[in-house]
Amino acid sequence: MRCADVAEKIALHHAFWTQAPLKRPLVSFQLGEYFVSQRMRSARPLLVEGKRITPDMLQADSFLADYERMYQDACQTGQDAFFVAEPYAGIPWMEAMFGCEVSGTKSSFVSHPCLHSVHDLKAIRLDLDNAWCAKYLEFVKHLVTLSAGRFAVGQPIMRGASDVVGALLGQTELVYAMMEEPAVVEEAFFKVMQALRSVIKSQWEIVPAFHGGYSMGFYHVWCPGKCIWFQEDLAALLSPQLYHDWVRKPDASVCTGYEYTAVHMHPASFFTLDAYMHMDGLKAIQINKDVGGPSVQEMMPEFQKVLTKKNLIIFGDLDEAEIDCIMKELPRKGTFLNIVAPTVERAQQLMAHIG
Repeated sequence: MRCADVAEKIALHHAFWTQAPLKRPLVSFQLGEYFVSQRMRSARPLLVEGKRITPDMLQADSFLADYERMYQDACQTGQDAFFVAEPYAGIPWMEAMFGCEVSGTKSSFVSHPCLHSVHDLKAIRLDLDNAWCAKYLEFVKHLVTLSAGRFAVGQPIMRGASDVVGALLGQTELVYAMMEEPAVVEEAFFKVMQALRSVIKSQWEIVPAFHGGYSMGFYHVWCPGKCIWFQEDLAALLSPQLYHDWVRKPDASVCTGYEYTAVHMHPASFFTLDAYMHMDGLKAIQINKDVGGPSVQEMMPEFQKVLTKKNLIIFGDLDEAEIDCIMKELPRKGTFLNIVAPTVERAQQLMAHIG
């Protein structure tokens, strides 16, 4: 990559984070299948319905050809972002680290509850030496070596408090547990988010700075400093009051000490948006355009609301009409598009349209 390209991309990302005026949103691409588990050819033998997955089945070095291919493809898209490699995003890492069994399906990997009672939550803890944590950090080390300074290494999808506790107990059981033993569940929520911080801290101790900054994996957003992001998908099962009373504070605790932070959310959880808007340590809000969910036009009020206080990252298989809608109706600041495109050629078409 030419020095001029690097300098231009760094300047664009600084402008994004400071919400300086720009001619258009910043753009990055996710290439290949919509479902992330299917993008790595090395993982396909594991995508078998009901197949139990253990850490030793994931040989990090066998994935390196996939990462190299993805990096080379990303370089051809003309995107504003740097390519970011992260530990294989198909694995439910946090659930596995806390003891859930993981199995394959034809399209993804799922975790299975491993606790029998809400009271078992009192004993949960994360040991950074356990096999799943070690496997995660093994991926990080291999990616740093493969990169050799060519691309950033970042954080993949890492589930949040309600996601992990719901995985440990079962989703329905989580809701009952919040009613019956709120103090136990809240303590578990804080433990999960502290564990997330510990894992990412361990990652940043291995990963060198990339052009003076670090990058959010999955969305490929470069940051001038170290960063962290989280999600709370299972919050969609909760009421606004339950989220406010028991999940909001653990979520906010993740951001402590990080200037560059983000939360991932789906339209089904829009009732949490006000809480995120008032979360002082939270810098950006990422919103999915889900398959079968509301359209870009229908979500425009939420997009506009986010940009009054936070940065906005929009993810989805956006087409030309949806991109035009975004560019017409959103302020020309603080917006980042992470677009799913099936091929390099399709990404180039969209980039040409945006330009």
